[in-house]
Amino acid sequence: MAVSVKLTGIDKTFKNLDQEVIKLVNSTQRIAAFQAIADLTFATPVDEGRARASWLLSGVPDKVYDSSNGAFKPLTLLGPIPNNRIESLYFTNGTPYIQNLNAGSSLQAPPRFIETTVSKYFNTKGSFVKII
Repeated sequence: MAVSVKLTGIDKTFKNLDQEVIKLVNSTQRIAAFQAIADLTFATPVDEGRARASWLLSGVPDKVYDSSNGAFKPLTLLGPIPNNRIESLYFTNGTPYIQNLNAGSSLQAPPRFIETTVSKYFNTKGSFVKII
């Protein structure tokens, strides 16, 4: 004897679950990003504070901020949390000498302090710091 069960509306249920999971992943990723940028800001060597004040978290890879221009800078440039795709997040710093600081030019921070700090919060592979 066979039994047949017809489920109606299951596609919509799975679509809603997919959206919830994606939003949860994005929310969790943002929490980690906020923690990482706070640590990254604190880890940045300070002379005048320009590099430390120039960190920006955004969803755009080439959006940079340099605190020397004196304009107001938000901590982040992020819109609402998407539920239709896993979002990419970017930490940027617009000071022209941030790569020198990351290479170890200051005694206040070890070389590759950016990679070390971000790797505490995200699974990273290879080199992920690039000059834009």
